[in-house]
Amino acid sequence: MRRLLPLAVILVFALCGATPSLADNESDRVTCFSLGNENYKDKSKFDPGLNACTRMINSGRFKDKVLATIYRARGSWKHKKGELDASLADCGISIQMEPRNVESYDYRADVFQQKGDLDRALADYNMSTRIDPTYAAAYYSRGLIYEKKTTSKKHAPTINRIAQWAQDNARARLKALAEAEKK
Repeated sequence: MRRLLPLAVILVFALCGATPSLADNESDRVTCFSLGNENYKDKSKFDPGLNACTRMINSGRFKDKVLATIYRARGSWKHKKGELDASLADCGISIQMEPRNVESYDYRADVFQQKGDLDRALADYNMSTRIDPTYAAAYYSRGLIYEKKTTSKKHAPTINRIAQWAQDNARARLKALAEAEKK
């Protein structure tokens, strides 16, 4: 029994030493993935979110889809900070690791759109809808790009017939929904 006492003491100290690390891990997880709540517009949260994701990546504990999700979250924080090229790089890594995740394409398309590269944004939104035809955010964003392209002075003020049909139907549906809400 006395021989086991030193081993028990070492085990207790090892567990106590590991506890803050586990708490730090949970804190980083919460901070890294907190972009979707009130922190979305709070610039003081951007660096902590970005740093938490970076610590998670650097820890080497995460693999495959989980790691792809962390890269996607970090790319989103970089996007919020205006680090567009760095955001594109992280989204690209996420896509390489998990090529069937619609959110990675959606996030990257948002960055391309902000950079003014509407054709690459459209390509990523199109990929999102090919992977998941029910992914409404991509359809919405794609519609906004078509609208920008038709009103841009850089582009001819014409729109292809399919895009025009989609816009007309979307406007009609929104009008019908608004009228239904009034009743």
